[in-house]
Amino acid sequence: MPGVTNSQSAEAEQAEEAAQQGSQADRLRSESEPETAPTEAQLQAWATLLQQALATGRQLSKLLQLELKLAVADGLRLLFVRLAMVPVAVLAWLGLSVLLAWLVFLASGSVSLSLAGFVLVQLIALLLLWRAARVFQSSLGLPATRRQLRAMTGTENSDEKKTTDP
Repeated sequence: MPGVTNSQSAEAEQAEEAAQQGSQADRLRSESEPETAPTEAQLQAWATLLQQALATGRQLSKLLQLELKLAVADGLRLLFVRLAMVPVAVLAWLGLSVLLAWLVFLASGSVSLSLAGFVLVQLIALLLLWRAARVFQSSLGLPATRRQLRAMTGTENSDEKKTTDP
């Protein structure tokens, strides 16, 4: 446009900016205005969405139900396998004990020493199991929870009072 001057082009740019600002203001007004009542298409879309959500919920519920049945069945199978392992473990322990007694017999040539070795292995195992049972029994009293409760309430244990009082 050879006949357009700088002032005319500046005016044209200002007019374009004003038009853009005006269209932005119109968009903001239309967005801030409350919408009219939902149309039939919108209601149909919401109904379809609700039906899909219900179907998904039903499928998830069915999956959960089937998995719980499978977990219960597998739990019973696991229980039976563990029960079958008990006699195998007992026989393995007995075999190990007899082997150790046999080695004592071969080394000493004495049956009484080999029997004493057999009994000694059983007593050592019994002692270890007894100590483990004591540790587990003490944890059944929830000692950490009791200590925390005492610390929170500020009360002392009656055993602690007996040891601190002369």
